Amino acid sequence: MAKISYPRAAAAAAVLVLTVTMPSAASATPPAARAQTLKVMTFNTWHGGSRVTDGVSKIAQEISKSGADVVALQENNGDSAQAIADRLGWYNTRTATHVDIVSRFPFEKTDRTGTGNGVIAARIKGFWIYSVHFDYTKYGPYNACWDNDSYPTIYADEADRAKQAKEVVNWAGASPAVVAGDFNSPSHLDWTADTKSAHCDSVVEWPTTKAFWDGGYWDSYREVNPDEAKLPGNTWSPVVKSTDGRPEPQDRIDFIQYKGGTLDAVASTVIGGGANWPSDHLAVLTTFTY
Repeated sequence: MAKISYPRAAAAAAVLVLTVTMPSAASATPPAARAQTLKVMTFNTWHGGSRVTDGVSKIAQEISKSGADVVALQENNGDSAQAIADRLGWYNTRTATHVDIVSRFPFEKTDRTGTGNGVIAARIKGFWIYSVHFDYTKYGPYNACWDNDSYPTIYADEADRAKQAKEVVNWAGASPAVVAGDFNSPSHLDWTADTKSAHCDSVVEWPTTKAFWDGGYWDSYREVNPDEAKLPGNTWSPVVKSTDGRPEPQDRIDFIQYKGGTLDAVASTVIGGGANWPSDHLAVLTTFTY
């Protein structure tokens, strides 16, 4: 087949059209900047790693393997948080209490309070990140599953944790924030009508997580994984399956809550388990873009 040749005038017109419609380098729209990410983990260290052989090293290894940038630690023991940070070569808030934060990024500022059972906060990349560890006594699932208590009794026994949660919400204020930690409470987003069979035939609006919900926080794991029946995300417990001869309720009690600013949770997962896992909790890792 012979090539089709355009008349010279038509070709010139085509070139003219292309010349007119093609944007110049100066007027071209620059490509959108890629979103930055911040990976936040919450990790209960089971008495600072003391309950397993070489626990501190194993905790540091798991943090490194996860790809986390910032880790809210709970249930520290002495200088365990410092030892974990040293193995990672990271920054540490150095509270020498049951809560600390370790980070690959430097702290712009830190703050502490005795409210909420003691909280440490660090501003990292412009965002305030908090590590919390609420009261463990009068554990609600025992009321519901072992004692078959009434709802008023369950809510009454949750009052101290609810108070601690409200204190943290109030202390954090209106600034963008990530609150991560061991709440020692399930979530009102999990104990729903769709999951009654997994939760002792109970639907409970757990007031500890509800305090964050009412304060404008998003539960990052449940936001990314909205089906509470298919993806329960239980973090308690990979180790404790029975207590005093009774089945231990399995629940999601470790959370990464957030609010405000440009933060957006794009991924969230439960991490851990297996023979070499160094905690009686699973960890949670959330990836934020900003």
